[in-house]
Amino acid sequence: MDNLSLLGKKWVLPQDNSGGDFLARLRKIRGIDASEIHAGEAMCDLQKAAERITQAIEDKEKILVVGDYDADGITASAILFKTIQHLGGTVSVRLPHRIHDGYGLNQKFIEEAKKLGVKLIVTVDNGISACAEVELANSLGMDVIVTDHHTPPAKLPRAFAIVNPKRKDCKYPDKNLSGAAVALKLAEHLGELPEDLRNELYALAAIGTLADVCPLTGENRALVAMGLEALPKIQNVGLRKILANAGVHGGKISAEDIGFRVAPRINAAGRLDDPLMAFQAIANGSGEKYADELERLNRERQDWTAKTLAEIEERLGELGTEKILIASGDFHPGIIGLAAGNLAEKYFRPAIVMSRREGKLVGSCRSPLAEFDITAALAASADLLEKFGGHRGAAGFTVSEANRPEFEKQLSDFAEKNIEQIELTPQLELDLEVGEKDLTEKFLSELNSLAPFGAGNPEPNLLWRDAPLAEVRAIGEDGKHLKLGVGTNKLAAIAFGFGEFADELGKRGRADLVFNFGENAWNGSRELQLKIIDAR
Repeated sequence: MDNLSLLGKKWVLPQDNSGGDFLARLRKIRGIDASEIHAGEAMCDLQKAAERITQAIEDKEKILVVGDYDADGITASAILFKTIQHLGGTVSVRLPHRIHDGYGLNQKFIEEAKKLGVKLIVTVDNGISACAEVELANSLGMDVIVTDHHTPPAKLPRAFAIVNPKRKDCKYPDKNLSGAAVALKLAEHLGELPEDLRNELYALAAIGTLADVCPLTGENRALVAMGLEALPKIQNVGLRKILANAGVHGGKISAEDIGFRVAPRINAAGRLDDPLMAFQAIANGSGEKYADELERLNRERQDWTAKTLAEIEERLGELGTEKILIASGDFHPGIIGLAAGNLAEKYFRPAIVMSRREGKLVGSCRSPLAEFDITAALAASADLLEKFGGHRGAAGFTVSEANRPEFEKQLSDFAEKNIEQIELTPQLELDLEVGEKDLTEKFLSELNSLAPFGAGNPEPNLLWRDAPLAEVRAIGEDGKHLKLGVGTNKLAAIAFGFGEFADELGKRGRADLVFNFGENAWNGSRELQLKIIDAR
């Protein structure tokens, strides 16, 4: 299977390609059978944090929830805000502006809180590294509860309580929760919640989990399944308007709907404007106007991303032999992460995009190579950086304009040395080889038992060799996509982004296909459908 596909990928089938135990094998590999909601008591400091918040509510103390500017931080903030407010607490929310405030808890927020008479600060989706900020709050007579899901540093802040399943001393069985899920665990321990509020909190936690691309195995899978089931029932008008604007209707909402339609709209506020706008949309009793503003910002975000990528592509020209892609310019700082991700996916090599601002460059990095740790690449040039952080696949940093040339040289040298033995051909992992006779309603029902699909539990990629093709025609704007019939029964198939291959596939009349198997529901009718991922 070494010859490359139309998309330039090498297909990889598992050694065990038998269909008999296919579902059982996937369940075992992906940990799906272990999907369950765990008791929150096992999470270190959770009970201590809940008792302190309860005391603050009873004593009428002012509580400040400090979140983050992404969808996980925004939904986590809404979860605690709504819960504390329901229980009679005096609570407000502060979210950092990406450009003006930076990430998470900061000195300005703490000093503002002191002036407002806040007695308790609770962080969500941030705070695990905020040692200096927590010390400042302590010195000003405020308690800080940190709730986070990021990897803790060697030194933890001296907070009243630290709720993070990744703490080394935490015995909680699932370490992969999102910031919103950790906030949900705390919210559930604050008191009895009515069913409608509980449904809304689970829906918000599911959005945060999917937006943060947390693995959909173990507890995350169970939590997201409950949240997706609850979403159609909630009465949150702002969130319902976001769903409607995203074209997500009906009683069945998928993880893909949230990840690709809803989450980008919530994230758009923090990328281009004030994340508080997205918070108001999902936490305010009349959030419809904010939902419409998110729609406008999301279209603006798409335009900015397209312009940024076009400019970078023009500079790159013909891709040479370089092992890492580096671009800098007057790009919008809220877009550089998206641009780096697009480049890394397209060219299958690490990509770094930097945005120039006030004599400094803020950079975002993505690595699609499992063998190449992008944060280690930054660490090799740590003496040139003002700050950096991240994990193997994604990271961020700040560098001065004066250090930029040497930094780029060192990055390129590091990449040349460490990617020398890595094959820069993208691979497409396949799950099972099938034929036309296998593609039945019963088989689809079995596949759907693995849902919800996402990171760590992707929709199974199926291979159909030498499939007969019929009625190949371009559809959509500028004929970017293909619609076709496959097999003797002309099963409906859609191939997004394959418009350029219409003539080739039409003339050949047959091809090996990799696809996801599902259904297309439209205008009250439904049909089985193949979503083509690649062809050869």
